[in-house]
Amino acid sequence: MKRLIRSDDGLTLTELMVALFLLVVVSAVFLPSLISGMRATTQISNVARSNDDARLTLQRIDREIRAAEQICNPTPGNASDSLRFITRAYTSVSTATGTQDITYQINGTDLDKSRDNGSTWEPVVGGVVNATVVDDQYNAQVGRALGTVGVPLFTTQGLSVSGSTSTSVVALPSYGKVITVRLWVDESPTDNISPIMLTTELSGRNIWTPNGPGCSP
Repeated sequence: MKRLIRSDDGLTLTELMVALFLLVVVSAVFLPSLISGMRATTQISNVARSNDDARLTLQRIDREIRAAEQICNPTPGNASDSLRFITRAYTSVSTATGTQDITYQINGTDLDKSRDNGSTWEPVVGGVVNATVVDDQYNAQVGRALGTVGVPLFTTQGLSVSGSTSTSVVALPSYGKVITVRLWVDESPTDNISPIMLTTELSGRNIWTPNGPGCSP
């Protein structure tokens, strides 16, 4: 036993070459699978994070729309990539300080928010691909040709007012009060994961005069 412990014998060159060969073979077999699995995990994680951000954004817009007094854009019965509304501003639960002019708008692949009608913008969520995705369902509803333009983000339900007076216009109960949102999100356009659509309908319970005087620029 002592002689074995004190022995200076090691691996022969042949044994070392065989071990290295086996290591290369095992690496060649399993390394691509490991890299592919790590890449897929990263993509799924990015998609999940992007979807969570988009859902939180819709919840945020929903809360603000509930307190809105007027929806300025899009006009009733029309669609747009911009949503502008006038809402109450509060410093506390019971004290109102006035109103805020809030705008959500697609800028490139980002959905940005402005609290002062476009003077300053803050990013809300990225990876928005409404400009490049065509929603067949929406096109079928509005009778639009497929593949022409991207899907608008916001659509206001109701009928448009034509002429100088609106006394003869019969509007839907949702006239100017309900916003349909179709938000297409794609965290990475280069991956193999298709864009995901998040859709919801938001209602302004305090909106009685859509596109009124408060919507002036």
